[in-house]
Amino acid sequence: MALKRATRATDIGDDEADVPLQAVLLADSFAQQFRPITDERPKVLLPLVNVPMIDYTLEWLASAGVEEVLVFCCAHAKQVTSYLEHSRWTSQSNFTVTPIESRDCVSAGDALRVIDQRNVVRCPTF
Repeated sequence: MALKRATRATDIGDDEADVPLQAVLLADSFAQQFRPITDERPKVLLPLVNVPMIDYTLEWLASAGVEEVLVFCCAHAKQVTSYLEHSRWTSQSNFTVTPIESRDCVSAGDALRVIDQRNVVRCPTF
């Protein structure tokens, strides 16, 4: 039995219509393959054709209709947060980027637990 998704805002409740499409971006790979390059700079800020790699991901998410991106940072969190604050992503309409910092995560599972504990992901009910 297939679930039927609502196609109009009137098909779902007013509270549910206000929930933006969210994405979680793990800005830390929790791996050491890129060392010593990533000892001083996070991998997401390494340039690819003179553009930090995080910009490619954010651009793709924005073009796919995502309205809110939660960027989880662990290693070099201050650099990632500073970059995001001074980037063009802070002035986009209908697209917000929110950094989430943690110091003691050692895996993607730990990162997802921190995100869940902070209750920042909102899920609409169908």
